[in-house]
Amino acid sequence: MLTRLDKCPWPYAGGKADAAPAVWAALGDAAHYAEPFAGSLAVLLRRPHTANRTYFSETVNDVDGLLVNAWRSMQLSPDAMAEAASWPVSEADLHARHLALVRWREEHQLEHLMGDPAWHDPVMGGWWAWGQSCWIGAGWGSGRGPWVVGDDGRIRRRSEDEPGVKRPLPRLGNNGQGVNRPQAREPGVKRVKPFLTSNGQGVNHPGTREPGVKRPRPSIVNNGQGVTHPGTREPGVKRPRPSIANNGLGVNRPQAREPGVGEYHPMLMPELLRWFRFLAARLRHVRILNGDWTRAVTVGALKMLNVRYGGGHAGVFLDPPYSAAATRESNTYACDSETVADDVREWCIANGDEPAYRIVLAGFEGEHNVLEEHGWRVVEWFRSGFLKGGMGNLGSGGQQARERLWLSPGCLAAPRQMDLI
Repeated sequence: MLTRLDKCPWPYAGGKADAAPAVWAALGDAAHYAEPFAGSLAVLLRRPHTANRTYFSETVNDVDGLLVNAWRSMQLSPDAMAEAASWPVSEADLHARHLALVRWREEHQLEHLMGDPAWHDPVMGGWWAWGQSCWIGAGWGSGRGPWVVGDDGRIRRRSEDEPGVKRPLPRLGNNGQGVNRPQAREPGVKRVKPFLTSNGQGVNHPGTREPGVKRPRPSIVNNGQGVTHPGTREPGVKRPRPSIANNGLGVNRPQAREPGVGEYHPMLMPELLRWFRFLAARLRHVRILNGDWTRAVTVGALKMLNVRYGGGHAGVFLDPPYSAAATRESNTYACDSETVADDVREWCIANGDEPAYRIVLAGFEGEHNVLEEHGWRVVEWFRSGFLKGGMGNLGSGGQQARERLWLSPGCLAAPRQMDLI
């Protein structure tokens, strides 16, 4: 059973869940919280203050439309998205869904995200979340791969200008992650050997086979059995009392009951549905933007009425893709940039002294040291542990020690390093 529902339901490179305590210690209870690089929303979801309060607002943004569609679907249609995301790990399905997502984006479907504030596609959102949970490494949804679907419906090598997908194996090196994580499974699932001690039962019953295999006469030696049992007949045929002499038979047999009574759960895992519904409630009043990060940090966007006139402050958490100077792996994200971090740093220098703002910028050691000349403080936030934090989950193993947060002059006192380990 899932014990923490305030987690992103898919893995995300550079997620800042472990940095969240340090971020909120610096920002405090912001009247308006803005996260221009949404990603996994790990910091938003780990906010220690009560969510969805009157006169408190939260705004997130990301340029990746597939990601934004997933978050908007989570917010507005969690049940439909959970149903699409609840699927076995299957190599063929992974590539088929990946190709469908890339084709869907190339048809300019994602332009509806800006044209209609309520538009979303929960099936594509669920497939994206499921695939992100099965995928190894970078490139999910990027279109930077050699395979496409031909006119005949078969997979083929792409031509020069076509977006395509890679064909790696699904993730098999652990017991599942994201929507496939073990905690999302329903207790009591059992894997028994196929039933071999008779000539078939249920949908494998001999009576269901094609002509030429075996066609016995229907059973006429009693008053009906299974789904033809007298208890299933319409009024006027026969209405005996329900059978109470055993634990159920026919369509009422224990094996047909809902999870928690019998041994199996439906394809839509109940724990996954509970998780998605919790996140939908948490995101109920979060504004989700899709576009360039600068639109989320204009004066008009940040200085909401409760900031401009209510005496509150705007808390801004900036987690752009690390710059080329950070010597990190390129093409980590579907919409990647090795220069946007430089632009973000310049915005921080220009706005760091604004008294209504508290700003936290994430990066690697040395990446934004120039901010310290402008009164910013730096915090090492990484936590001890295997492949913890930021780029550590890409496999290098030593990256987590490079993680830093730069705090603007208006931020609250920086937490001690000992509090973060």
